[in-house]
Amino acid sequence: MTGTMLRLASLACALLLVSACTGTDSGLGIGQPQDPDEAAAEARFPAIAGDAAAQGAVTAANTPTDAPEIARVYFAPVVGVSVDKVEPLSKRLGSVGSASGVRLVPAEAGGYTHEIKGYFSAFTESGSTTVVHVWDVITPSGQRVHRIQGQETVPGATPDPWASVPPATMEAIADSFMLAYTAWLKSGA
Repeated sequence: MTGTMLRLASLACALLLVSACTGTDSGLGIGQPQDPDEAAAEARFPAIAGDAAAQGAVTAANTPTDAPEIARVYFAPVVGVSVDKVEPLSKRLGSVGSASGVRLVPAEAGGYTHEIKGYFSAFTESGSTTVVHVWDVITPSGQRVHRIQGQETVPGATPDPWASVPPATMEAIADSFMLAYTAWLKSGA
């Protein structure tokens, strides 16, 4: 019973966080933490310029491909994900996006089609760990125009749920997001 209550409480918190972020007001401070504890909870992702450690992901993301460009995307810092899990997610989004015609650009470059804001939550139950992810697709004017949601469950449970999440799971989340995003773009919605 305690596991079920914990899961429900985690989901309720995640839903409250996501429902509070409508994407209509870019002044909500998301991506601009005010204190060091908040900064640790957010992950800058993917670094487009200036971060030498992330240049591998940037180079892959900006490598020309045969796919025609269908969108230029800025990813805001993700919320709720363990910082060490951002790298495989970022690299995979860059490579899959590039192959799909989605080009990652820095916010300051302007001219992006959409800003993408990602929200994550991880919890354990019955010997497994579930990662819930929600992505808001926002126009340059600040209006949320689409939401993509999903979850991945992996075997294993630890006191810190993120410790049970392997890089392959974060890559699967990137694949899932990019597939849904490009399908939405191609639908003309």
